[in-house]
Amino acid sequence: MLKFMKKIPGGLLLIPMLISALFYTFAPDLLDVGAVSGTFFTKKGINYIIGLICFLSATSLDLRNLKNILRKQGSIILLKFALSLVLGILFVRFFGLDGIFGISALAFITGISSLNPALYLAFAQDYGDEDDVAAFGLAEIFCMPAFPILIFSISKSSTIDWTPLISILLPLIFGLIIGNLDRQMAEFFYPAITILTPFMGWSFGAGINLINAFQASFQGIFISILFYILTVPFLFFYERKILKENGMTSLGISSIASLSISVPEILEASDQSISTISQTATSQLAMAVFLTSIVTPIIVRKYMKKNQKD
Repeated sequence: MLKFMKKIPGGLLLIPMLISALFYTFAPDLLDVGAVSGTFFTKKGINYIIGLICFLSATSLDLRNLKNILRKQGSIILLKFALSLVLGILFVRFFGLDGIFGISALAFITGISSLNPALYLAFAQDYGDEDDVAAFGLAEIFCMPAFPILIFSISKSSTIDWTPLISILLPLIFGLIIGNLDRQMAEFFYPAITILTPFMGWSFGAGINLINAFQASFQGIFISILFYILTVPFLFFYERKILKENGMTSLGISSIASLSISVPEILEASDQSISTISQTATSQLAMAVFLTSIVTPIIVRKYMKKNQKD
């Protein structure tokens, strides 16, 4: 089983995620038994796993190499955020909050601004170096719902709750301090990232209903196509031509994270005006998560093989 998962780019994350999604779709309460099993087999423990991996990845982030990480991964992610903000504002201006072709501004902005640090981590472990792996924490910051919420709020001139961003920064800072005070501690924690990757994939899958995702297949496919066309070429060009890097980071982050599925629900809790489009956006995003989680590993694998051969 382990050999099979390792043959698939990001397989340590994707295989458990798909198995978990099958359970969630056809027997969502089967493994939700009591406090322990309920937390272990469902998405109830997802925030703890994310926080723990953020801590672990930050311990391996050597401040002496921080300049290189900010130059490469940091600038790519910042470009991704700026690009998503511009696209979000333009979408709302031309199509309004209700959007076009059944795709609302909420679904479009959430999908376009998303990046998948968990899948990126799997690629970094397969094709990258320690700096690539250490950049997981940085990518995780921009994966949190706070950023699509921020872009959506700016697009419609609303307010934002910064609590999700602060909550993800704290374990990162804690891990950064411990890892740089004692590099032996960093070496001790580092291998645990790989061990936790399948558990993170399982937790992500425990929130994906495959039936609902396929019911919203057209809009989900359209969002996925827009995601690739409007963001990936710019990020890839910047990494290859401007930074003169191998392109793994820009391609590796180019899939829609399952955490994005939670954005419509979070926004609806504070803004009832979007309640009519929230549920539809959730299903569309679930389909986009499913598609990009399959397509991106194929793209990365083929590109990296060709790049290594060259």
